[in-house]
Amino acid sequence: MIRFENPWLLLGLLLIPLYLWWETRRTQNRKLSLPHSRVQQLVKLSAGSLPYRYLYPGLRSATILCLVIAIAQPRWGVQTRDVNTKGVDIVLAIDISGSMLAMDFAPENRLGAAVKVAMDFVSRRPNDRFALVAFSEYALTQIPITFDQNAMMNSLKQLRVNEKASGTAIGLGLAKAVARLKDSKAKSRVVILITDGVNNTGEIDPLSAAQMAKELGIKVYPIGVGSGGMVPFPFYDPIFGTRYINTLIELDMLTLNKIAAATGTGRAALATDANSLSNIMLQIDKQEKTTFTAQFSYRFSERFMPFLWLAFLLLLIELVLKTYLIPILPE
Repeated sequence: MIRFENPWLLLGLLLIPLYLWWETRRTQNRKLSLPHSRVQQLVKLSAGSLPYRYLYPGLRSATILCLVIAIAQPRWGVQTRDVNTKGVDIVLAIDISGSMLAMDFAPENRLGAAVKVAMDFVSRRPNDRFALVAFSEYALTQIPITFDQNAMMNSLKQLRVNEKASGTAIGLGLAKAVARLKDSKAKSRVVILITDGVNNTGEIDPLSAAQMAKELGIKVYPIGVGSGGMVPFPFYDPIFGTRYINTLIELDMLTLNKIAAATGTGRAALATDANSLSNIMLQIDKQEKTTFTAQFSYRFSERFMPFLWLAFLLLLIELVLKTYLIPILPE
């Protein structure tokens, strides 16, 4: 986009038709004179040769045009977009206890399926901040609240099942996630809690952690993962290698429902396979929308110098022509 700092000075362009009118009148009222005797050049530059007759007036008109544009101070603007974002701060609290190795989400185990869906969820929300908490018998912050999607993605990829864990501390995991959001100034603060077990260890029980979230205005979306009943679970056999044996893994949906109810998100969701887990995350994505406004502006830089240089070049061309050629209408 181009604009002029002093657009009223463009009225100076009216000088061009005035000059041409004056030049035409002057040409008609004077006689052709010969400053020296170059007959051949005189023939070439005879009054009947229109290109040569209008050469100097054309050069001077172009010079006036460039000078007027230059003093009007043209500026070229580059468009920029200012985005005011009112995003959502989201903590993903993911269970990494041993039961997440169950293969009822084949070809992935439960953790692999959860990580894959979580990465897709994060990629669709570029205007939000994310944090990651992993929990088994204890809870650890893998990455604090950040806008850095790449860091979040890498942290998700590095999640591994804690096969040495002796229990699942859902309350601790939720409490750690709530602590990550305690000082957040976002318009909406959300914890997505993904687990497949029963809270059987930890100093904080899940309902106490849910009450903490409620007091802070933090919404919790609990997701229970598991097909229920007997599920294939990997066991290492020193002779035959890894074998999959159907194993009963309990899932406490009653407690997850109470967490959801306490924080105002309705009921907990149950994902029995990878597709249902993906659909649940899509529903959360639709409910927790980010709002932002975009404002366009321009950054302007001066562009008068090219016109000054062009005016100088035109004057130089006229000077060279007058020096080495006979002017068609000498002064």
